[in-house]
Amino acid sequence: MDGADRPHDRTAVATRSLAVLAIVSIGLYAAIAWLSWQFDYHAAGVDRPILAVLGLFAVAFALYLIAIRSVAAGPGNLKLVVVAAIGFRIVVLFSLPIQEVDIYRYLWDGAVSVAGVSPYQYSPQQVQDAAFSTTDDPELQRLIAVLDREPPLAEILARVHFPELPTIYPSTSQVVFAASEITTPAGASLLARLFIMKAWLIGFDIATLLVVIGLLRACGRSADLCVIYAWCPLLMKEVAGSGHLDAIAVFFTALSIYLAVRLLKRDAATVKPNDLGLAGVAITLALAIGAKLYPVVLAPLMVLVVARRFGWRHLLMPGAVLAVGTLLLLWPMMPRDAEVAEPIVALVAEHSGGSMPEPIEVISIAPPSPPATDPSLGVATFLKRWEMNDFLFLILIENLKPTSELPSDRIAWFSIVPDAARESALETAQQSMGIEAAEAPFFVARAITAAAFLLVAIGLAWRASSAADGALFCETVFLTLAWFWLLCPTQNPWYWSWALPFLPFARGRAWLAISGLVLVYYLRFWLDYHHADTTVLGTRYAGVAFYDFVVTWLEFAPWMAFLAIDAWRRPKRPASPSLNVG
Repeated sequence: MDGADRPHDRTAVATRSLAVLAIVSIGLYAAIAWLSWQFDYHAAGVDRPILAVLGLFAVAFALYLIAIRSVAAGPGNLKLVVVAAIGFRIVVLFSLPIQEVDIYRYLWDGAVSVAGVSPYQYSPQQVQDAAFSTTDDPELQRLIAVLDREPPLAEILARVHFPELPTIYPSTSQVVFAASEITTPAGASLLARLFIMKAWLIGFDIATLLVVIGLLRACGRSADLCVIYAWCPLLMKEVAGSGHLDAIAVFFTALSIYLAVRLLKRDAATVKPNDLGLAGVAITLALAIGAKLYPVVLAPLMVLVVARRFGWRHLLMPGAVLAVGTLLLLWPMMPRDAEVAEPIVALVAEHSGGSMPEPIEVISIAPPSPPATDPSLGVATFLKRWEMNDFLFLILIENLKPTSELPSDRIAWFSIVPDAARESALETAQQSMGIEAAEAPFFVARAITAAAFLLVAIGLAWRASSAADGALFCETVFLTLAWFWLLCPTQNPWYWSWALPFLPFARGRAWLAISGLVLVYYLRFWLDYHHADTTVLGTRYAGVAFYDFVVTWLEFAPWMAFLAIDAWRRPKRPASPSLNVG
């Protein structure tokens, strides 16, 4: 009798432990939400409690890791996991964005779309200029009328960062922005608009959680492991707190992978594909790309799985659906007038020093406003200029930049390649790629990391396409997105949310650490506010330079060593490729 009761006792203890963790976590998130009001848009940087918030998130992350172990020890807690996850998000919903301003662009884009104007047609700066002058353009007049009718939108417009650029967000996301505007009552305050937009994004986040549960069940895993996604503090910060649109693309990506896994499971014993099912996967993946471009990196995996499972000819229909769907969704932001775009790109690059950080204060350059800008200008600038919180890309580009052109406090301590070798490589790149000297280091680094990622992606896809194994397929999706992020020049914390739905299928504990480590990014702002002009810890670096050249090594280097050791010690062919939380 005692032996029969023990499993039940262990489950009861695990449930009580998980409930305690949930209650304490809600308290932590309530404290973070309370502190967030000190991050008011106009608050001075030195007065923002960045270190206190990071400390609370560190504790929340520790509890999150304990919760994962608790779930692994005592299954049967799915309802508690889901209810607590929703509770966390509701608490953080009523907070101000901490050190982020992207949501103001979403709010403005939604208002522009509902007004019947394309958000790709005019930059926010052009609208601001037109509001203080006279214009005969009927669409600009319509937007000015919206500003007069809804005063909070004028404040939102003033808070849009990089206002010189048109929006970079594709059509699927624009539909959600418009839906948020439509569901916002007339005369709503700026805060009400903020919370309504975040509520829409949280809705997508919770929908992703349900898809993760479906994925785990379809792969024969315990649905309780959804806690890895459901309770992740990074999602509380970046979706529920800061309101990043990535939640939209993450949902559609996860849904397309779920549909693909269902097809693999159903067709495991046959070589005849389900054409409607393949079309469904293609449509949802197109919607994901139409929300944010990153899911396109899963194309090699999808192509090889279909080709090796069903034959190359069966790629025609889903390939056509994906291509046409993606083209239709991206068409509004396709390039128009390069002569208009290039001067603004150059002006932004000059202002930002060649990289595109995400500042708290609005940068206002106010270039001459043409009647309309190239709709692709925002995306083109992002792809050509943005660099932030990177590590592998940073090591590469700092060994390509000519050091003779840099002041000593901007030369990385790990910049060791001889100048002669750099100059030779960059000169070859300029001649072969037809690019300017100032752009060459970024382009060469981009080319090298892109080639490395392509090799990784194809290798992973080839392995996954050899068997109709849903768990292996999901693990491959995770590794593809994870290595894409690690090789990017822009490793914003919220970009890691791309891989989070598939983290329960990763092998090795090291991957769990990223969701906590990546929040170190917010130290960059603290260093900028408190040490912008003073060197830090006896180094030659001040402010953001100290973060870029020192802190990122503390953020990524030990973790990469842990990942390598973990991979070396792991069995080559485990019977069940699941995340080891023991």
